[in-house]
Amino acid sequence: MPPFSPGDRLVVLGAGATRGADFGPDFQRMCEPPLNADFFTQLQRISEPERRRDLVRSVITDVVELFGANFSLTMEDYFTQLEFLWRTVARSPVGAGMTTADLQAKRDRLMSALSSVLEVSTDAAIRESGGCRLHKLLVENLRPRDTIISFNYDCVLDHALRRHGDHRWSARYGYAIPKPSRILGADRWDPASPATSQETCHLLKLHGSLNWQLPPAEEPDGDVQLKLRLHTQRGTPRFTVIPPVWNKDALEQPIFHSLWINAERAIRTARQVAVVGFSFVPTDLPVESLFRVALARAGRLQTLIIANPSREARQRVRRVFSRSLEDGAVVRQYDGFEDFVSALPGAFAGPPP
Repeated sequence: MPPFSPGDRLVVLGAGATRGADFGPDFQRMCEPPLNADFFTQLQRISEPERRRDLVRSVITDVVELFGANFSLTMEDYFTQLEFLWRTVARSPVGAGMTTADLQAKRDRLMSALSSVLEVSTDAAIRESGGCRLHKLLVENLRPRDTIISFNYDCVLDHALRRHGDHRWSARYGYAIPKPSRILGADRWDPASPATSQETCHLLKLHGSLNWQLPPAEEPDGDVQLKLRLHTQRGTPRFTVIPPVWNKDALEQPIFHSLWINAERAIRTARQVAVVGFSFVPTDLPVESLFRVALARAGRLQTLIIANPSREARQRVRRVFSRSLEDGAVVRQYDGFEDFVSALPGAFAGPPP
């Protein structure tokens, strides 16, 4: 595989891009793709089948057991609390009120719940509707070597690339996973006419993906499975993601380490950046640090696009990119994902001469 060589356009996708997906008027979903703040609300909207209702009840029972009936937690809060509780209990004397096994079981149930929410709100929608028209528009406006950094676990964009990414996308090379020859199932995520390794756009999923099953860290040269079926009928789903926690130890996994290095290069070399449905939450220090380090080394940014309905989120993006803005980057703002893709390709136009 040739060295990772990003182009000068970068799109950063957060949960708001999936939340803004449009699967058509005929698809009625039980819950919306979750945001960090309303994960538990969306989870409790799952009403069928019975095995999923049982899972929802179990996860809510777990949270109530730890934080009381009036809990106020985001998904990130709960993942982080479980991580630090596990570490504390592991250092505690025998006989503590909690056990690491109990906390691991709670974490497994939470991972199953995350998979279920995404399966119900996105994967089922793709199967029934044929995909999101907005992600289709985004894919149709991609150019060779464009880079997309995604912090989403779902595969809405992956499906759009598979269906509409002729000559723009190759799953074997586009995920920028090291040693692509060991990737199994890449053809399942290829379009009818895949791009070459030199021309594919890149999708860097820095928090992992529901369709990835990576080898354990102790097997750095193991096979990488790209799965087409994203959910399971029973048990804990097998997929590889980095949970949204403050201390991302999983970044030591060689594949993620490589992806984050590539992301830094993509940010550093980009001259046009779109930040869509993503905000730099104060607790996600690794992500903010990644951007600040890359931007400190970057050349002059021409265009910064911010697509987000939240004024506070837009302000956080501006703070991270403050140096680029001081150097004269043009800022274009849109209320959301739909407004952004509807404005393509003009949204990426550079500043006037």
